[in-house]
Amino acid sequence: MFFFDSEIHLWPPMDDINYYPSFKMYVNSIMGIGHRLGFSKQTGDRGKGKVEADVDSLIRSMDEGGVQMGCVLPEAMPELSGGHRVRSTNGFIAEAVARYPGRLVGVANVGPILQRGVKQAIWELEYLVKERNFKACKLYPPDGDPINHKDLWPFYEKVEELTIPLFVHVGFAWVAPGKTQYCLPTLLEDVCNDFSEIPIVAYHMGYPYCNDLNMEAAKYKNLYIGTSLLAGLAKGRPRQAQKLVGEALAWATIDKLIWGSDWSGAMVRHKDQVDFLKNFQIGEEVQRDYGYPPLTDVDKAKWAGLNLARIMKIEPEIK
Repeated sequence: MFFFDSEIHLWPPMDDINYYPSFKMYVNSIMGIGHRLGFSKQTGDRGKGKVEADVDSLIRSMDEGGVQMGCVLPEAMPELSGGHRVRSTNGFIAEAVARYPGRLVGVANVGPILQRGVKQAIWELEYLVKERNFKACKLYPPDGDPINHKDLWPFYEKVEELTIPLFVHVGFAWVAPGKTQYCLPTLLEDVCNDFSEIPIVAYHMGYPYCNDLNMEAAKYKNLYIGTSLLAGLAKGRPRQAQKLVGEALAWATIDKLIWGSDWSGAMVRHKDQVDFLKNFQIGEEVQRDYGYPPLTDVDKAKWAGLNLARIMKIEPEIK
């Protein structure tokens, strides 16, 4: 099976900014949700800024899990350092991709766009796509760029012109001080109405607003459902996980599901994420209660990587 990870985060050590109050707020929020997602044991290292989210650690994790390709992206989050610096840069990502060009795909994050200026963000995006071979871009609304802010329309026009997918953090703003109101799934309506040719992957199933995202994805041909975080959300709640996937399939079909790990160092292991998908099935009881169909091997192959490869125009190497 071809596994193509849609969401991988890389950053250098953050121990030089871990004294900022906003960084401590961020760590507290990670610890607050970490016990539910199953990575609370590693939050101490993240609080020290020492989580290994470098490219060599990533490749080891991908190899262990049998993941052939992955989309790597930087994190801006300038508020963690009181605006002093971003967490990681597109140049940092470009260096990682250059080391593993057959395994990694660069995804630009040129935000926070409204803070730095739309013109500057457009320039960098075009440069990264045309000169550094980046294949997609990410919008992270919690940084301060509401999905449907009209000042972003020139940016979306450039994304459409470059014919690349747009990845968007959708649903809850998992870490403080991000704003959930900026990334609600219904905000995608304005963008999909005006930019119907941009393939949009909405991360995290829009959780906890999953039904909203499912129905939006059913409405718009260009909107896809990213399932990163699903394995963590499923811990101890297999029936709920089955219902989450079943509803996504019922509304948007298997052709709209995009697998992703949300890898961010030791807190997430690719092997766990891959094993979850391989072993996942909608149980007979849930099928009977809600009318969901079982997942076939063909369905899982689409979910694992073929759907993402299609919208990114990448030919998968299936062994």
